[in-house]
Amino acid sequence: MTYATLDQLTDQYGAHMLVLLTDRGDVATGEIDAEVVARALEDADALIDGFLKDRYALPLAEVPVLLSKIARRIAIWELHRQKPDEKIETDYKDALATLDRIGSGKIRLSIAG
Repeated sequence: MTYATLDQLTDQYGAHMLVLLTDRGDVATGEIDAEVVARALEDADALIDGFLKDRYALPLAEVPVLLSKIARRIAIWELHRQKPDEKIETDYKDALATLDRIGSGKIRLSIAG
């Protein structure tokens, strides 16, 4: 299960930004490279799972909204090859801090089961 999708990233950050971050070929296509996005989302999932594994049975049956938001913030940060703008950097750090609180039990996820 993935915590976020390409469609969600596109809705939040816009197709233009994703094209700029993922169209990395020798010849620009002007399109979002779905494989590059998929790798960033997989990396975000792996990081999130590392924080959840001691508190929750994985894979989760459903994706809490909070985890989807965290996954999008991590993935967009991962897609940057250059230093991201301050907002993306701050969002990434906040996502990690939230994961730390989830991992320590200070924040509990609302999940069925």
